[in-house]
Amino acid sequence: MKHLFLTPLLLGSFLSIDFGGSLSKETTRWITPLNRQCIYSKRSLLRRRLFRLNSLLLKNINKIQIDQSNYAERSLIDVTGRKLETNPSLIVIHETVYGVNSVINTFQTFHPNDNDQVSYHMLVSEKGEIYQTVHSDQRAFGAGNSSFNGESVITKKGLASSVNNFALHVSLETPIDGEDNDEEHTGYTQEQYDSLAIILSMWMEDFSIPFDRITTHNFVDLSGSRLCPRSFKWSEVQSRLALLGKLC
Repeated sequence: MKHLFLTPLLLGSFLSIDFGGSLSKETTRWITPLNRQCIYSKRSLLRRRLFRLNSLLLKNINKIQIDQSNYAERSLIDVTGRKLETNPSLIVIHETVYGVNSVINTFQTFHPNDNDQVSYHMLVSEKGEIYQTVHSDQRAFGAGNSSFNGESVITKKGLASSVNNFALHVSLETPIDGEDNDEEHTGYTQEQYDSLAIILSMWMEDFSIPFDRITTHNFVDLSGSRLCPRSFKWSEVQSRLALLGKLC
């Protein structure tokens, strides 16, 4: 399955450049930009905002039904019959390139060809709204030919190996000036970073995922065609996850 941007979500061909990690090569190990940090101050305005949003946003997630061709159950075995762990153990951050509505429309479109099937578990709009398009227990098609520190799975004969069977995918809505092939854009809103941190915190807690297994599509991609997410600021994630107690 080819993931992430299909027609009309095709980015085009890029050099593989990482924003905060290392070059996306199968033999290169991920070095997380996040650092261990313990913050216990309850006076932080950002901390209070995050905890308030945490209770509000997670109760108001917009659950979207997408076409069944664009997601699947997590496979219990690979193509060789080897048993697989189905609990997610990796988080991959993406950007949409086009608006959330366009992405949802693509996810809701029937794609009979494996190479056209695509989805994420969560989308975050520029306003910070959260959309769930694939349940976390299921397999979203967010990264096609991909690997994380040598880890990948082939779930169907004829397809490239992928991280999808053990990954959770979240994508940030790209600002309008990023709907092109440029290497940078104006970046993401504070509301998006707030919602992203809450999603990451939830997944880290629910599935015992350590912070050094939060990565980018650009890093896991083996095709050399993904600059994703562009203009991403790890410092914004660092400060929020620290305040939420997830980096201690």
